[in-house]
Amino acid sequence: MSEITARDALEYATRDELLKLYGVVGGAWVLMFVGSFLMGPLGALPSFVGLLTVVAGLFAFLAGVVAIAYKVLTESR
Repeated sequence: MSEITARDALEYATRDELLKLYGVVGGAWVLMFVGSFLMGPLGALPSFVGLLTVVAGLFAFLAGVVAIAYKVLTESR
């Protein structure tokens, strides 16, 4: 197995395809963060919308992490 330099690792980590997946993970985190504020004592409807937002953010976060792992594993073969 060949040795990987820091430059190669940074180049791989900042490819356009991976940056899109990082954006999905970051956007999901923002969704969960905003949704957690809506789940406060603002009433029933904002709490429900906050819950849906947190669930959507969690789903997007998990999908992004799995997509990143899949991409890294398939390209390492």
